[in-house]
Amino acid sequence: MAASARFPWRLVAAALLVVLVVFAVRWPLVWAVHWLPRGVVCERPAGSLWRGRCEALIVGAQRFDATTWQVRALPLLRATLAADVTARQGPDSLRGEIERRPGGRLIVQHAEGDLTLGEGLLRDSALGLHGRLHVEVERAVLHGRSLADLVGVFTVRQLRQGTVPMGDVEVRFEEPAPGADTAKGIQGTLRDLGGPLGIDGHVTLTPDAGYVVDGFVTLRADTAPALARQIAFLGTPDAAGRRPFSIAGTY
Repeated sequence: MAASARFPWRLVAAALLVVLVVFAVRWPLVWAVHWLPRGVVCERPAGSLWRGRCEALIVGAQRFDATTWQVRALPLLRATLAADVTARQGPDSLRGEIERRPGGRLIVQHAEGDLTLGEGLLRDSALGLHGRLHVEVERAVLHGRSLADLVGVFTVRQLRQGTVPMGDVEVRFEEPAPGADTAKGIQGTLRDLGGPLGIDGHVTLTPDAGYVVDGFVTLRADTAPALARQIAFLGTPDAAGRRPFSIAGTY
């Protein structure tokens, strides 16, 4: 009995725990793809659950080309799945830190992307516009499809509608001021960065996954006649040559 009492059970338990952790870390991704939720497909998986790669990742109707991730271990202690993720589709690319917290809240931090309006990942959500979109997101918080918080800058270069050039524009979402009323949505500023149109306005992302873009547009000396005719439909300009505009929809 004395010999049995001296058996190093704690050492054995610790060794088994180490084996289980190592096995979980090195669990081949190819063994786990069958457990993915319906509508999610990982083609030609490689690596492990913790550090893996899909030659193509399909989520519903959206397809990503080469997609890689590395899961961070410490957030798991808070029941949070956190990973550094990169994804590509043709010339489009995205990378950032993603956290899935209890209750379904999704947090994106330190994200950056280069996308093509009207093509690739944004082929169905560009409102008929074309150009190159550069994204820098410091923080975004989503509940389902609705954005609860957003801090970042979105810059579109060579924006055009069809073949009509519209210049470069920027939408900036700043950190809300202390005590600011955010009940009506997330507020951003819209401005042009040069080109045939002067643009000055605001972007509001509403709690019901909607958006409102409003402001003023001004013709410039190099505004193309086709674009000037489109802007004329906004009505008579004020004394400063500005015409008001407003666009609303859902995302």
